[in-house]
Amino acid sequence: MNVNDYVLINRKILGLVGLYPFNMPKYILCVACMFLIIIPQVVQIYQAWQNLSVVLETSSVLLTIILAVLKSFIWMLKRKTLGPFITFMLEDYWKIVQTNFTRKTEAYATMARKITKGYLFLICNALLFFFTLPLGIMVTDSLNGKETITKHFPFLATYPLSWYQTPMYELVYLSQIFATCTCGLIILGTDTLIATAMFHTCGHFQILQNKILGLDEINLKTERISNRYESFIKQDSKDKIKQEIIRIIKHHQVVLWFYEKMEEQFSPMMFLQTLASSLIICLVGVQVSTTLTYRSKIMEYASYLCMALFQLLLFCFPGDELMNQSFSLNKRIYSIKWYDHSAEIKFIICILMLRNQKPCNLTAAKFYVMHLKSFGSILSTSLSYFMVLRSFNS
Repeated sequence: MNVNDYVLINRKILGLVGLYPFNMPKYILCVACMFLIIIPQVVQIYQAWQNLSVVLETSSVLLTIILAVLKSFIWMLKRKTLGPFITFMLEDYWKIVQTNFTRKTEAYATMARKITKGYLFLICNALLFFFTLPLGIMVTDSLNGKETITKHFPFLATYPLSWYQTPMYELVYLSQIFATCTCGLIILGTDTLIATAMFHTCGHFQILQNKILGLDEINLKTERISNRYESFIKQDSKDKIKQEIIRIIKHHQVVLWFYEKMEEQFSPMMFLQTLASSLIICLVGVQVSTTLTYRSKIMEYASYLCMALFQLLLFCFPGDELMNQSFSLNKRIYSIKWYDHSAEIKFIICILMLRNQKPCNLTAAKFYVMHLKSFGSILSTSLSYFMVLRSFNS
């Protein structure tokens, strides 16, 4: 099991935008590219403040780009601690999986890879609709013999009138493509790495459960020996159990340390995501509902809506699985029928039980626990915003 078989896409994308390995000039260039569209869209909102439909359409895209800038900014601020954390995840943390390989751990690593590919597809699909729609409209107008062909950009933004003429029109068109592609890469790289870290931790919890199951089998063998020889229990069996318990606790400590670091590093970014997702889903939902008569537009915003929903689910689903695996480990510990062990072994077992009573769940700055129930509550909040905006827009 080579780690690059599962995280190669994550590594390549983070490298392209300078987020891992950290490359400040490359990162600054990427942010500068995004400001090529941020500034014109802010001007667009300012000038069309009375036109609610224009403001909503512009804001949905602008909010996504600003979210990418803020998340990448937090990422770079934490680079001194985040860099070693990612390196540990891709090296030493992975080696533990390699030495304790199971089908379940591979399933979690494969799931993380599939989610990364699925998210990449949704982002590319949404961007492709936005990039090609204005060109398609211009080609259709030309084929229909229209004398005046109106030029549009992929995203609403305000530019000087002279920029709608060749060659400035082509340059601005490309600037929007570069800006939004850079935004997509940053979002894809950061979000999928967080989800991958959570899925890999789920795999570690599964390994711990398997180790405890193996410990239970050793325990049962010792019990059979005890039933056969009455009070006699082989000393080597007791020592083997003690050594295995100590290995389990050490592994458990590593997993808990990694979980705490995930919470420390990623919690602010997940908080930004939960705040922005409710607004983005609401704004894009309004656009979908108001463009039902325009087939091309509804496909454009429907693809954007799918991406926005998946972006939120990308944190909630792995977070829910992480919490479930933590509870499953706790049940596994309590289900073991411990035989007459020494006081030292019982003390070690009690420590393991007590520490695992606290569930492992990632939060959005301690406000939201990232699981599927939060996904539902955020969608409910978005629906409330949607109904309010629909009433204003009608």
